[in-house]
Amino acid sequence: MWTDDLFGNQKPVIGMVHIQALPGTVLYDGKAGLESVLANARQDYESLAEGGISGVIFCNEFDKPYSMGAESHIVASMTHIIDEVRRGAKDIPFGVDIQWDPKAALAVARATGASFIRGIVCGTYCGDYGLLTPDTEGILAYRHKIGADAVKILTNLVPEFSSSLDTRDICLRARTAVKSSLVEGLCVSGVMAGTRTPYEQLRSVKECVREAAVFANTGVDFDSVAEILRIADGCCVATCLKKDAVPANRIDAENVKRLMEKARKA
Repeated sequence: MWTDDLFGNQKPVIGMVHIQALPGTVLYDGKAGLESVLANARQDYESLAEGGISGVIFCNEFDKPYSMGAESHIVASMTHIIDEVRRGAKDIPFGVDIQWDPKAALAVARATGASFIRGIVCGTYCGDYGLLTPDTEGILAYRHKIGADAVKILTNLVPEFSSSLDTRDICLRARTAVKSSLVEGLCVSGVMAGTRTPYEQLRSVKECVREAAVFANTGVDFDSVAEILRIADGCCVATCLKKDAVPANRIDAENVKRLMEKARKA
């Protein structure tokens, strides 16, 4: 499994650096400016590193409402922030997630040296923003075109806040996502951010897919992380690491340490 090489033969706990709204988006704070966005991202990254996290995903979490195609200033801002945050900091395996544009995530990953991206790469979904059908072939072709074949792709089997229009069993969808869409990782999520990944679905996907890494993608916390890692190959975590478990707050290094202690019991 590629995760063994990247994360050192452990089941990785990947912490989210939720980047505040970037220039050009509805929630961007023009008075505080990009330097404030950078400072908060740096603080979160350093807290994750201090707490002993296995890996990091940089995500433009607060660029709501999300766009199906990230504009060039988002790609530029993300690249700048990631480069600056990691300059002189502890080196941790990292990935990129740009909502909802995996091509943009691949571009940033290629520019910054990220090892993987997380996104929505295959399937058809319906949710708050209407219908979403990613261009799977175009995404994979773009990865090859920009020389990013080494960048692994994690895809959501069901994106948060959405429902799949594919009526096949989730196991069959997982198997064909790996076989026909050539993804290296599968993310199993709850119905929305912060809600626990259904154990039954996570277990089923893991049992039927051996050639790709399976991650629990939402709702991982102090009480669930050990059990989740007994099932999955890794997990992504955000809310429980924030101060007072408030999504908009900064990450607390003590929460990271506590979670990693629990994870080691898996």
